[in-house]
Amino acid sequence: MKTLIIGNVYVDIIINVDHLPKTGDDIVCKKHIVTVGGCAYNVATILKNFNIDHTLVFPVGNGIYGSIIENEVIKSGYKPNIKVDSGDNGYCMCLVEESGERSFITVKGIETNYSESWFEGINPDDYKNIYISGYEMEGESGQIISNWISKLEDKNIFFAPGPRMGEIEKETLDKILKLRPIIHINEEEALSFTNKKSIVEAARAINKITKNTVFITLGKDGVMCANNCEYRFVDSFDSEIKNTIGAGDSHMGAIIVGYSMGYNLGDCCYFANKVASKVVSIEESRLEEKYFDIKEYNII
Repeated sequence: MKTLIIGNVYVDIIINVDHLPKTGDDIVCKKHIVTVGGCAYNVATILKNFNIDHTLVFPVGNGIYGSIIENEVIKSGYKPNIKVDSGDNGYCMCLVEESGERSFITVKGIETNYSESWFEGINPDDYKNIYISGYEMEGESGQIISNWISKLEDKNIFFAPGPRMGEIEKETLDKILKLRPIIHINEEEALSFTNKKSIVEAARAINKITKNTVFITLGKDGVMCANNCEYRFVDSFDSEIKNTIGAGDSHMGAIIVGYSMGYNLGDCCYFANKVASKVVSIEESRLEEKYFDIKEYNII
């Protein structure tokens, strides 16, 4: 069950601070890390760790950040399949507070200008699963991606809209939702999108739209999955939280791993919570090979 991951790879500049600055503040950075992440790359890393067959499609620009990204992905065994000469990749400044919570400032680059030609070398028949995130679905890029995906048949669409759902054009979002995607979203995003007061109500509203499973992550309280009026809560694992960057992406990646291995919904949630608990315990945004030991996970 091969997976196609459509998305972007970003340079993450992770800055640790005691607290977020207020207007006029002058605060000192306690520590900083420059690494490579981005939703698609974080998801792909989880699939790679568990030897799940997949392809990562992403653009590489011709500037400083593009060079950093290209060197990193080649080192990780990926081939830069889309080269763009018209500009550089973007980067993300991640402010991490002492609690581990993070805030993002994204500087956009060439990855916001998707082109129809980028899909010409992809054979959809090779894939059963397709992953997309909300960050790529804004503006014209979202129109191009949604038009391409809407022509496909019999695919599991894994959609992680994230905090950018409100910025996706209605026509694009409607086109994606008509594909009956498996939604992965956090509690705040789910309540905001559905305008509901409880996650059960939010899940019910999303189920009604997609006619498919929705996973709503609840931070330290784990995850709720819902399908066909069945609601299941699965507790998280205790972990020392150093950084929550990439935890949601890694959780989503683990859900795709679970589907690929034939897990039921409960086992998918348990497994994904286990993976996410590891990610929040490290300072980087990805579960890189140096942090990964497959013996820590109960592979069914």
